[in-house]
Formats: sequence, C-alpha cells, structure tokens
Amino acid sequence: MARLHGRATGSLLAATLLFAACGSNDDAKKPTLAPIPAFALGINEYNPHLLAPGQQPAPFGRFRDALVALEPSYVRVLVDWSTIQESAGSPPDFDERKDGCSRGQPPCAPYDGIRATLRAAAALPARPVVLIYGTPDWAANEPEGCEREGVTPFGRMPDLGAYRALVRAIVAMADEEDIAISHFSPWNEPNTPIFLNPQRRGCAIESRSLAPARYAQLARVMAEEVGLERMLLGETAGILRHTHATGAAEMAEALPSDLVCGAAAWAQHAYVTSPLDEGRDYKAVRRRDNAELVDGVEAALDSHGCDRAVSLWITETGAGGRPGACAAMAAQLRAWRRDPRIEAAFQYELRDDPLFPTGLADAGLERLHPAYEAWRTRGEHC
Repeated sequence: MARLHGRATGSLLAATLLFAACGSNDDAKKPTLAPIPAFALGINEYNPHLLAPGQQPAPFGRFRDALVALEPSYVRVLVDWSTIQESAGSPPDFDERKDGCSRGQPPCAPYDGIRATLRAAAALPARPVVLIYGTPDWAANEPEGCEREGVTPFGRMPDLGAYRALVRAIVAMADEEDIAISHFSPWNEPNTPIFLNPQRRGCAIESRSLAPARYAQLARVMAEEVGLERMLLGETAGILRHTHATGAAEMAEALPSDLVCGAAAWAQHAYVTSPLDEGRDYKAVRRRDNAELVDGVEAALDSHGCDRAVSLWITETGAGGRPGACAAMAAQLRAWRRDPRIEAAFQYELRDDPLFPTGLADAGLERLHPAYEAWRTRGEHC
C-alpha cells in the first residue's frame, strides 16, 4: 500500500472521510464556495482525478483528499493552445483525451481534457483561474528580433484574430457548462523566450524588450472579451534582465498604465526551489532573493501612479521534496502572508512534474512530501 508522509497522515485521513461523504451527495448541483480569506491559497492542477469529488482510480483518490484538505480557494487551469487546435479551420478541442500520467510516468488515469478539469475544479469547490500558453504552428507570426536558437513556433507571438477566437471559445464552453471562471490570464511567462519569443530587438541586454508591447496586445484582446477587471496581468517568471529574457520588474514598468491599474492583480512566479542547470539538480532559492523580486515588481507597479496599490498573486511556487523544503516553504508563505499586497499563493501542482519536481507529492503518487504540511498549516509549521 502506498505510503503517505508522516504528520500529514492524520489530516489526510480526516479529509478522506469528510470528502467521501461530500462526494456521495449527487443532489448537490452547485457546491457552496467558501469565502476568500485575506491570504488565499490556490493550486495549479491539470488532472481532474486529483480534484473531483467521488470515487477516483487508485491511488488518485487518496491524493485528491490531500488536495481537498488544503482548502484551496482557486485552481489554476493551464490551456496549452498548441495541443487543442490543429488548424484555423477546426475549433479548439476542449475534450481532447489526456493519459493522466506525469510526462508519461505512471500512475495514469485518462480524462477528457480541459472541460473535465474545469468541471472538477468547480465541483471541488474552488474558483477556476484560466491561463493560456503555447502558440500552434498555424497561428504563429514570423519572428522579429533576436530569436533564441532552437525555439519553435510554440513560443512565437500568435495571430491576434486567432487568439481572440480561442478566448471566445473558452468563454462559450464555460458558459455552456455553467462554470464561473474567476479570473483569466492572457499568456504564461511572457518575459521568457520559451513562451514569447523573441524577447529583444537585438542580441544584447541593453536592447529594447519587445515583450511588453506584444504582451499588451494579447492583454487588450482578452480584456475586450472578458473584462479587464477579471484579468491577472503579468504571469512573469522570477528572473532579472537577460539577453533573451525580460526582467519581471522591467516588464511591469513597461506595460501601459491603463492595463496595470485596471487589472485585478499582478501575477508573479517565485519558487522556493529552482533548477540549477539543464540537468536534474535543484537549488534552494534564498528568501531574500524572492523578497527582492517582489519589492522590485511592486516598485515598478507603483511607478504607474494608480489610484490604488496593485495587489500581487504568486501564481506559481513550490519547494518539492528536497531536504529542508518544508521549513523553507513555510517561511516563504509566512513572509508573503505578512505583505498586505500579496493576496494569494498557488502551489505548482500536487504531483511532481518529473522535469520540474516542485510538487507536494512524488510523481509516482506514493507519498506526500514534507512541504505538504507547510501548505496545510498556511506556513505555521512543518
């Protein structure tokens, strides 16, 4: 039988009993959402078997109960456009069958795409947050600027008409399912060449960044479709200026003031563990580095002179299973909770991504990492 990690076991067993009962109530059509706390927790999750009430394939059900016990206010659902729309002439396939593995690694539990994930998030119950990334080959514009070698159309600026049609299709699908999407994010990590390339006009760190203007175009299209007040702006990776990337604060400062001041919040990524290199080695991120990152972004946002202090959501973070991760994650959550401008923090997936293992459980779904307890207690202890 799979093991669950130490202190989390008691709370997990309690959650199992509680949510097994909740999941059996077939008459409950609209789960009641809990009020949003001053510092809310969210989670990034694709797999509905780790979200939905009711019986789930083993071992997903037990780890679903662990996620439920965190009481997340939000579930961030990532839409990889490049995988769901084969051509301009075909509609997005929101029911595209997924294997439910972790990059091919078992255990696996197939599910019916983004629609199933949104249904599960709403039934949790939590507020779905939708983010788009990944340009299909057919929708990619030609590169203009210093393109990093090896980048595919996946990371190029998409055609705005095709992008608008995708946003409309997502909204229509959610309306059809009677799912209230809480917030929308125009694009993931637009300050990196992986997701929006090229970043700069020339191959020099002093060269003007192209990313803010291009990202602003996507943001304006989305705002016209869903309303600027429902948008999370930014989704920036926690990096400084680079030849092929734009600093998070640099991005925040360069965006148009009407977007910055009108959006619901600024979304920032800030991990407690990050890749050391192209291999599998990982390092701890010093808390003062994340503090410097957030301070820089807040100062950049303030430079727009908005009539309110723009709030921040940490929409991607995590520590994984490395030694000391629980204490480090707890300390980081406490630090963010003390910042009155930070309204939410989102764990990046329950299950480890084999290429980016920052989750709360191992990829094989055999055990919870100690950092789970930091999230369950809102940073109070491990």
